Amino acid sequence: MAEPAMRRRALIAGFTLAAPALARAQADWPGSRPVRIIQPSQAGSPADVYCRLMAEHFTRAFGGTFVVENRVGGTGTIGTAAVAQAPADGWTLMFTSNTSHVVAPLVLRGLPYDPVRDFVAIAGLYHYPMLLIINPAIPAKTTAEFVAWAKARPQGVNMASVGIGSVGHMMAERFHLRAGFRREHIPYRGGPSAILAVSQGESDYIFDNIGNSGAFMREGRLRGLSATGRSRPRQMPEVPTLAEVGYPGFVEDVWFGLWGAAGLPRGFVEKINAEANRWLASPDIGRRMDEAGHANLAGPPQKMHDYWMEDRRNWQEIVRETGVTVE
Repeated sequence: MAEPAMRRRALIAGFTLAAPALARAQADWPGSRPVRIIQPSQAGSPADVYCRLMAEHFTRAFGGTFVVENRVGGTGTIGTAAVAQAPADGWTLMFTSNTSHVVAPLVLRGLPYDPVRDFVAIAGLYHYPMLLIINPAIPAKTTAEFVAWAKARPQGVNMASVGIGSVGHMMAERFHLRAGFRREHIPYRGGPSAILAVSQGESDYIFDNIGNSGAFMREGRLRGLSATGRSRPRQMPEVPTLAEVGYPGFVEDVWFGLWGAAGLPRGFVEKINAEANRWLASPDIGRRMDEAGHANLAGPPQKMHDYWMEDRRNWQEIVRETGVTVE
């Protein structure tokens, strides 16, 4: 028998033997084995809080145990790689953003995963705009005043981000290129660390979100000057969009979704998607998201997949414009 034919028969036999075991696994899931939800943000960040609340909901809804595992580092790529290499059996999920699923793979070379090939979208969760945020000691109350101040500093200014290849990093890179001032990029391990650095004057500005920075801004420890997106943040209507202050095109946002390894059976995907949508529809989560300036992305798995693919096309253009790549 020709070798290719033998291989095909062996593969078919393997699938035939695996099918009953897979069916039993789906019926037993989650059983006594804990389901890991990998979350690449710092503990205490808005994403981490949401992830833990969702894990609690899943535990109540499905039984079993759902545990959150923070895998911080590499702009979210370390945790993402771990999920890509996990079995597609429903016991390893991922709660992550377009930083690790869109932007970082376009900027960072040699990643051990391909987001399109290695993952399946389970559910969209939420999205939000970013704000241009500065240390309040800087004598600027508007974006134009901040740009003038930055241009007057020949040594440049310090730009914070939550990591190389993050959404905030790329928005900040595009902004400083269009505004025409020098900057030194200082990446941090997560949103809380980066926001604290700007509030303490260690860095001068950052592109970040209301969820991370809202309390600091209300206390006067940070100042928001302008926002990405097509409209002003509902929670901060006094903050204009970047388009309003002379920088059109900054319409991208940050979004989070729930993912599984490629090959996750459709039954798992649909079951988990339905419960994620119930969680998003709960009054407590709605209130939390409203206060943080987040809007939910509830819907079927295909909606999240299509949203993801469109976002990839947008960010490919931004990466070309900025020229940011890291070997």
